[in-house]
Amino acid sequence: MAETCTVVHFSREPSLARIDTIKTLDPPSKIAETNQHFGAFYVSCIVLSIVTYITDLALTITLLYFYSSQGYGVYFALTLSFLLLPAICMSTISLRWYIIDHDDPSVGRASLGHWLIRIVFLVLQISPLLRYIETVVYGIRSNVARKLEADSQQPFLYRRMLDEDTNSSLLRLFHCFLHCAPQAIMQLVFLLSFVMYPDTRGRINLDVSIIQAWTVFTSIISIAWSLTSYHRSVRFARDDKDKIKWIGLLVAFCWQLMSALSRILALSLLAAILPAWMGVICALHWGVMSFWLAIGQQQTAACSNRCEELLLSVALGLAYVLAFISPRDGPTRYVYLVYYLVCFMENTGALVVWCFSNNSSNNPFLYYGAAGSQVLSFVLAITFLIVYYKYCHPSLSSKRSKIPRNSSDYIGNDKPCYSKTSYSFRTSS
Repeated sequence: MAETCTVVHFSREPSLARIDTIKTLDPPSKIAETNQHFGAFYVSCIVLSIVTYITDLALTITLLYFYSSQGYGVYFALTLSFLLLPAICMSTISLRWYIIDHDDPSVGRASLGHWLIRIVFLVLQISPLLRYIETVVYGIRSNVARKLEADSQQPFLYRRMLDEDTNSSLLRLFHCFLHCAPQAIMQLVFLLSFVMYPDTRGRINLDVSIIQAWTVFTSIISIAWSLTSYHRSVRFARDDKDKIKWIGLLVAFCWQLMSALSRILALSLLAAILPAWMGVICALHWGVMSFWLAIGQQQTAACSNRCEELLLSVALGLAYVLAFISPRDGPTRYVYLVYYLVCFMENTGALVVWCFSNNSSNNPFLYYGAAGSQVLSFVLAITFLIVYYKYCHPSLSSKRSKIPRNSSDYIGNDKPCYSKTSYSFRTSS
């Protein structure tokens, strides 16, 4: 007697999972079943994402209060701008994804109460937080359906959990590049300016300086975890990729942390002395990286035409000012070599300007500490990068030859009937 099973695959539209029901002569493969578990490791990653997001926002709001109450008007305006603009951007993108999901009958229509909750979170400009909550809810419901042996619902709920996790990770990337990175550089420059020029700019209140330091610290942590969590969610969202282990996640986080620290230190040291030149360097870096991506021979799967590919190149070029994100599958050894070589030259140039523009006798701790931290963090970033790809990077899954890659391969013989096809650069590894 023929049995039915559920096939889930993504379309070109973001946050869109198509659900098809087909008939097969055999039961669903146990390969997917063993991987569809929302366990403690996954929950820990989501909780850490929520904690870093809330902590980063809370410290920024606290800093705004101190700036407002103590009369730092310019600092207040700049900090508020880099808080609201990224939040509006993320809320707009998240709302678009909700509308796309609402228009797709295979995903299911949200209830009025669910929409009211979404609107509240969107108005409060904390859309990533709701995505994280929905990820946890779908994950718990998936586990419950699995224990109750509700085979018709469990694959759908698990895929929806992966979908929400991917969406939240991508939103955090926007938050990382549009909020955390500018805030970290800006607050560090403010802090350096008060330390370097206390007579001309006045001594900053100790409470404010402490909040500034903590804001820089949490922003860098948030950047590193956002990038690490993105790569984790990408691997979990693909059936043809091995999942990253906790030790690999830890090493990858250390790599991203040291890389972000080195980059932010270099840009902040240059901005504290020559802010206009820092802007020029970032603009040139953006332009070169966008051009490098635009002249690539292979079109990314996220783009359906050349215009979309150019827009994606510009967006990724801006992200490359801080970190590298691969838009497509394939070997990245030489790409990383070129990218980090460019960053090394820029960081070294910023460090040279810092050393020649300051006198070590005025503040030797700041002079040598800042320079040494920048060099050491870059060296550690490269070290962790090598360790990760040599020892901790997940190998290609042995399921590659077992999981069908195209929708036309879903039916026939003993092929597993549960799979997905990924079209978005969000799911490249």
